[in-house]
Amino acid sequence: MPAHKDVSVPEIDGRESFDALVRKLSVHFIQHIDAPHTFEDLRNVLYAKTLKPLVMYLVDEVRHPAIVCALLALKWHFAAVETGDDRGISDTRGLACELVAWRFVTHLTEGEAIDLLCYELPSPSKHDNQQEHPNGATGLDGVDEAIVTSERTPLLDDTAVLDQSFADDDTRSHSPDDTTSFVSNFAGLNALEIAAVSEAKKFLSQRAIQRIIDGIWKGDIVFWETMNQHSKKEAKIYNKHKSDPFCRLRVPLYSKVFEVLFFAVWLVLYYTVLVQKPIHHVSTSEVLLYVWLTSFAYNELAEFWDAGTKLYATDFWSLWDLGIIATGLAFFVTRMVGLAKHDGKLIDTAFDILSIEALFLVPRICSLLSLHPYFGTLLPCLKEMTKDFIKFLGLVAILYAGFDTTFIFLARGTFSVSKMNWILIKVFFGSSYLGFDIAEEISPVLGPPLMFIFICLTNILLITSLISLLSNSLTKVLDHAREEYLSV
Repeated sequence: MPAHKDVSVPEIDGRESFDALVRKLSVHFIQHIDAPHTFEDLRNVLYAKTLKPLVMYLVDEVRHPAIVCALLALKWHFAAVETGDDRGISDTRGLACELVAWRFVTHLTEGEAIDLLCYELPSPSKHDNQQEHPNGATGLDGVDEAIVTSERTPLLDDTAVLDQSFADDDTRSHSPDDTTSFVSNFAGLNALEIAAVSEAKKFLSQRAIQRIIDGIWKGDIVFWETMNQHSKKEAKIYNKHKSDPFCRLRVPLYSKVFEVLFFAVWLVLYYTVLVQKPIHHVSTSEVLLYVWLTSFAYNELAEFWDAGTKLYATDFWSLWDLGIIATGLAFFVTRMVGLAKHDGKLIDTAFDILSIEALFLVPRICSLLSLHPYFGTLLPCLKEMTKDFIKFLGLVAILYAGFDTTFIFLARGTFSVSKMNWILIKVFFGSSYLGFDIAEEISPVLGPPLMFIFICLTNILLITSLISLLSNSLTKVLDHAREEYLSV
């Protein structure tokens, strides 16, 4: 008896919609994954019993081009509902989706793997939606249902109410509802891009997947053979006898080299303009700087338009690129207004703004280092530590605002508001002796004890807590260093 007959698996039609495919798969994972497990437990203990039958069924029976996309989109869904799951079952189901997707790909030939991993979900059309749900009804079984409602219709069916402590036992609790449109969320993305958006790092780090990614990176797998209006985007093995040589400009590795050269020239122009600092005229190097900025902004817009919001946001350097464009635009506007009004002070302000560009431009040219395993691991560390730091600033702001208000009113008549704020900032960043020296000047009675409490909370409790928090973030990422680097 085939392996996939031992466990009930959803019957999948190769012609059904993407949303229906995701919902059918979700029912299987919810029914068979009912306890939290690690990825290693899923691989070594549960795979043969609960997940392998599904994998073998997909390999033997299913010919749906979006099957890998569906599994990874379901991973995204389970990660989204994880916030309401205090037992970690949704996270386990998401890992199970990654495991099934990976094992499914290992049973494919190289050509089949390329086709499925690089298959782009088409954009949903209004006609398709009406054809699937002509009366607005949506059911997993594909049967149209007209639901008649009135003012007396109860908001919740009494028979459907469950105790929240057993919410995970209900298939409907974590299954995507009928109004969820996965094809709209991931339209235009392929399986690899959906994996990046859903942070399916276990899936992306597997050798079978990395082999395809490396092929795309080096140009062994290409999406375009010609560069004309009739060319069609399709992933295939590179054939130098059939491919247009200009299509090699689309190879990511070559594009990265040109990107580094572009930033190197930009950096030279940037330093030239700052050193020369032409006050009353626009120099040639400044004109070229504007050309470089405009071309970079246009290319960034094209990347955003091509990748979409979700995939664009996953790139670590997107924030730096936006900072470069915003700072350059601020410099250009201020500079032009200053020249038009012959305002020397405004022109000086423009060059001060331009000097801030180095904060974004210099690190951006070093983005090539992210390809190295060591630096590629540090980037996710920096990203996670920055997130935790920003969250921690909320607590700092609350405590600081209370003490700041108190000290300002206690020191009224002795120190101005700006002076008191500046003193507290110095104390917060370690100048505790300064706080003790002026405590009695603030208030002979309340000043010393309040300053002592403020210094203990900031220099000891908050700083120590922040260091511990950032250390935990660093350790958490380093424990999965290889996966983090391959994801980058």
